[in-house]
Amino acid sequence: MFISIAIAAIIFIPITTIWFKALSADNLVWNHIYENFFLKFSINTIILMLGVSILTLFLGLISAWLTVFYDFYFKKLFSYLLIIPIAIPPYAVAYCYADITDKGGVLFSFLEFLNLEQLQYLLPSVRSIHGAIFVLSITLFPYVYLIARFSFANNSKKIIEAAANLGVDRVRLFFKCALPLGKPAIIASLVLVMMETMSDFGVVHYLGIDSLSVGIYKSWFGLGDFNSAARLATILFILAFIVITVENLLRNKNEGKVFSFDLSEQDVRVFSEKNIGPFIVILFFTVIALLIPFSWLIYSSLSLIMSDINIIEHFYKASFNSIMLAFLSAALITIVAAVICFTQRIYGGSLNLFINFAKVGYASPGIVIAIGVITTVLFLDKKIIQLLQLINIEDVGLIISGSFFILVFAYLIRFLAVAFNPIEAAYQKINKKIDFAAINLGAKNSILFFKIHIPMLQASFIIAFLFVFIDILKELPATLILRPFNFNTLSILTFEYASSEQLKMAAIPSLLIMLFSLLPLILIRLIFKVKKI
Repeated sequence: MFISIAIAAIIFIPITTIWFKALSADNLVWNHIYENFFLKFSINTIILMLGVSILTLFLGLISAWLTVFYDFYFKKLFSYLLIIPIAIPPYAVAYCYADITDKGGVLFSFLEFLNLEQLQYLLPSVRSIHGAIFVLSITLFPYVYLIARFSFANNSKKIIEAAANLGVDRVRLFFKCALPLGKPAIIASLVLVMMETMSDFGVVHYLGIDSLSVGIYKSWFGLGDFNSAARLATILFILAFIVITVENLLRNKNEGKVFSFDLSEQDVRVFSEKNIGPFIVILFFTVIALLIPFSWLIYSSLSLIMSDINIIEHFYKASFNSIMLAFLSAALITIVAAVICFTQRIYGGSLNLFINFAKVGYASPGIVIAIGVITTVLFLDKKIIQLLQLINIEDVGLIISGSFFILVFAYLIRFLAVAFNPIEAAYQKINKKIDFAAINLGAKNSILFFKIHIPMLQASFIIAFLFVFIDILKELPATLILRPFNFNTLSILTFEYASSEQLKMAAIPSLLIMLFSLLPLILIRLIFKVKKI
């Protein structure tokens, strides 16, 4: 219990640093922000959260329902293709659709060829809040799809089969059976989506949407007042804490009932006739979320590589740095999340408050987390230097600052909730009577965790690692600020090229991020196939 509280406290220190900064905000600057921009920032953020939540639920649940319970052409292929959009950086998808739909883009040229160019002005602009909702939804819905699919396939199968055999119609099967049974899983995935939406900066900034995360950036760099930016970040923290608290209240009602990350290939098809309807729906989802962005990345990248094959050499070192950093950080974060989840299960609700505060970091933009970490680490470095000077050790530079430690520490704060949610949801599937039986037989907590829980939660640990690995590969602001000197990652190169309007050059590292994110998916598939989990 002490270890989990200590971890939560360490994670929470940079967040409290930001809060103290918020208390000392310049009243003149803050009053200007509050009177002119705050309402707009808040309304846009809430609209984004609601819009993305609704659209991701629609895309994710419909995709999971159709791929689990219906039979259609290329079903198995589509079931895996629908996972891939999670590997594409959202800002790259924003570049893609903005480039395609802008005047002079592919869509405009196509309509002009058909003498229908006037239709373009009737279509909603991607550079709007509707466009931001669309872009974020098609990149985040795999969170809902993946977790809901596992839940439908492994928890709802027998009940839905029985209900279908009793003549229950398909609409009632979905709303009365599948959704209630998958509720813990769906809520867990939706919270990830909402927190990703709250903290997104790349998409909303590029598309010109004034959300709270953009307001934080403008307050700091535009108005030069980090303390006012910290105050806006505090509002994001509060909003995230409310979301997490509501999630806990909803999911506690389902504790010990249903949820699993068992990925076995089960033939669940309740509706066995081949149907063209599900095929068309899934094909449409795949085209807008995967094929269009992937084709744009391929075309933009190849057009440059074919003109100069040596250009790919610029990305070797950044690729290695990205993979190494993501792998090590994701492994550490998954271990920390597993320890905290286990401690929470053993010691009950007394830890909930600490854990909820630790998870709130996921809703903060990476740029704010980076500043909180820098402030905290610089304070520690100064204290260490003072202690060393007391024992006559002079000329010691900054020990922690500028090292990989602060980068990994920032990732831990930022992405703990990503690993925590699937593991916590999977824990709810394990009946606590198993724990009581093991304890009564003399098993210590270490035996309970390593010998009983880990084998039962193996797949959920891998899923948590996968989510964190992919998120770290795509993370930009924290990496940009906290990286050691002359240390580049693929996300940093993407940002630098896009900032100088070299979108084709930005497409190459974006494509590499996507391809490297696919590797964990392939490895997981092979592991489950060999072990038949």
